[in-house]
Amino acid sequence: MHDLTELETAVDALPAQEKRELLQFLVSRLHAEGIETAGLHLPSHSVLDIEPVSVGAVLQPLGRDDDLLGEMLEGRR
Repeated sequence: MHDLTELETAVDALPAQEKRELLQFLVSRLHAEGIETAGLHLPSHSVLDIEPVSVGAVLQPLGRDDDLLGEMLEGRR
């Protein structure tokens, strides 16, 4: 790449996911160099952007007496 115009043309050809990855890479480089990015208008991200993940089969069906929150919080006190 010899100039910014060539770089912009190459970025335009990237799929959306690769553009996001490039943006994340650039932001991390700016942070590493101590350059503040708070003033930049960066697109926000959401948990909805994450691809679904399978955690496997259900080991035991849930009943109406199951206390999932209680089980998750056990041992945290």
